[in-house]
Amino acid sequence: MYLPRFATFTSLNRTTMKFINTLLVITVLALSSCSTSQKSYFTVDTRKWVEEKTIPIEKLQFYIDKDVELRRELAARDAKVSSGKVVFENGKYVNIIILKAGTFGVCTRTLNNTLEISFENGENKNIRFGVPDKSGTNAVYSLFADEWTRSYNTYNPEISQSGKIVYDGEVYYMRFSGERPKLMIEKSSKDNYQVNKRVMGGRKVD
Repeated sequence: MYLPRFATFTSLNRTTMKFINTLLVITVLALSSCSTSQKSYFTVDTRKWVEEKTIPIEKLQFYIDKDVELRRELAARDAKVSSGKVVFENGKYVNIIILKAGTFGVCTRTLNNTLEISFENGENKNIRFGVPDKSGTNAVYSLFADEWTRSYNTYNPEISQSGKIVYDGEVYYMRFSGERPKLMIEKSSKDNYQVNKRVMGGRKVD
């Protein structure tokens, strides 16, 4: 009478253990996939490491960490634009371009302390990120402007900053809230920064 019950218990126990083992495997795989690809801020030290490894900065995949809005006023006759949208605000036509957090970008030009990053196709569609002169190794590349039209205050995240730039041949004013948007880069779990690469397929004699 007790043997069937023991067999049933053993069968259930094995089924439960199998389910638990499967769940553990799935959990480990999920954690592994999360850790293999992550983003980190692009710092002075990061750039130094990349250049020491002779990795072209133009081959790195960049991202921006927060939203930025580009705005410029239009005359009525200039209501057609190449980028963004046109809205009618306070009796004026305004061209608005939104740069969303996490948007992919590539470096189009490198200078001593700045990088020009393009987030969309087309010439002269670059936004500068940089660090001040004599910055420490942990300094993060942040949004630059030709002119800041409001005082920059990192202590009040509610203050909307505005920076003047030339974008696509036109003067725009960048707006965002809080600290200046920063540049990020994707890297693997082995701390090897990812670059665009391919493998040669080989060639046979005719």
